[in-house]
Amino acid sequence: MSVKFQVQMTDKYMYDFMLYHNYTQMSGLIGAVAGVLCLAVFLTKATGGDMQAAMLWLMCAILFLVVNPYNLKTRAKMQVKNTPMFQKPLEYELTEEGVVVRQDDQSEMITWEDFTKAVSTGKSVLLYIGRIRAIIFPKEYMGEQYEEVLKMIHTHMPPKKVKIRHIH
Repeated sequence: MSVKFQVQMTDKYMYDFMLYHNYTQMSGLIGAVAGVLCLAVFLTKATGGDMQAAMLWLMCAILFLVVNPYNLKTRAKMQVKNTPMFQKPLEYELTEEGVVVRQDDQSEMITWEDFTKAVSTGKSVLLYIGRIRAIIFPKEYMGEQYEEVLKMIHTHMPPKKVKIRHIH
């Protein structure tokens, strides 16, 4: 059995991956917590009448809670724009041996053992190869085959590596 589908990478899916990757790492979590704490201090200072200090804390909160995600969005756009393989659709085929990635006349097989984890976001299923590299399967492109893709992943990867919690 195999499952085949094509994906045209867009900045929307790259941004989804980058958000997930950033905010599940310690540095991203610390940044988000720092942003919320800055916002809390801002509210405390503003309600106490210390507007000068409140504005400083508001700027810190904006830095953590707005500027960081905006920078990720900009980086996602640049990565998709500047990566030659994202300019054309990629064809993925999940087989008993692994995932075959095809584009034009080139193909690469990534065996199931090479994947370090499988996770899902609201928009995609991510198959990590190492710590920072992943294959992105947007749910939109899997369509009716979404359940089959999940079955293949669950069948061929150890349960402790699969953290897919979103059901289509």
